[in-house]
Amino acid sequence: MPSDKKERRILYQERREQGNCPRCGKKKRKTEKRVYCADCREFFRNYNANNFDTISLARQTIYDQRKENNQCPICGKKHKARYTNIICRKCLDKKYNTQ
Repeated sequence: MPSDKKERRILYQERREQGNCPRCGKKKRKTEKRVYCADCREFFRNYNANNFDTISLARQTIYDQRKENNQCPICGKKHKARYTNIICRKCLDKKYNTQ
């Protein structure tokens, strides 16, 4: 697996276009409608179930640090001095316009 983000993204897109699982590269069944194969979906379910508390705590810590530093907790952009909202305008627009 490539270590560079761009290389991983390219590999992901190539595998997906070929009809393979983007994570492991195994050929999926034609009747399979999901992006990942059954084995990889099982891996993600187990990983998330086992590491939920750690992931949640890390996200909450980052959120709190950004909020204290007058940054947007979602993207990390520094707010201007008179900005009163917690989340920046760009993230708010993205959140409410995509739904």
